[in-house]
Amino acid sequence: MKYHAARLPVAMLTFLLGVTAAGTWRDTGADGRDERAVLAVEREYARAHIEADVAALERILADDFTSFGGRINKGHRLALLSNPVFKFKALKTDGVEVIVSGKDAHVVGREKMTTSIRGREFTTPWYEFTRRYERRGGRWLIVACDYSFSW
Repeated sequence: MKYHAARLPVAMLTFLLGVTAAGTWRDTGADGRDERAVLAVEREYARAHIEADVAALERILADDFTSFGGRINKGHRLALLSNPVFKFKALKTDGVEVIVSGKDAHVVGREKMTTSIRGREFTTPWYEFTRRYERRGGRWLIVACDYSFSW
């Protein structure tokens, strides 16, 4: 009986330590400034694709940016955006969450993209995305994008 009586306080202590540790890992800045700054870059990222704004994308992608497991780099992404044959028509997101930890941040959620290739329109199904950000030189830059499909 003594063994069972000791388990509850130990379980409660473990739970409280876990909750405390989770709260410190998900640091969004004292007043959420970093979270808002990352979301502003996220909005700029979507706008730059839709408006084919290569200069904006050049500013918000880190020079060592990668996507699709390193197969796509910043130069590839900028070339795609400046290609007149390929156009981004829409980029819709859902369930977007920002996780900030010091100088690193992750934006996760779902998105759906509509593109046009030589005038022919294509729309993807919903897919999950993770964009990894780093604060460099006082501003947030996208350093990686990963995608996955749940189907």
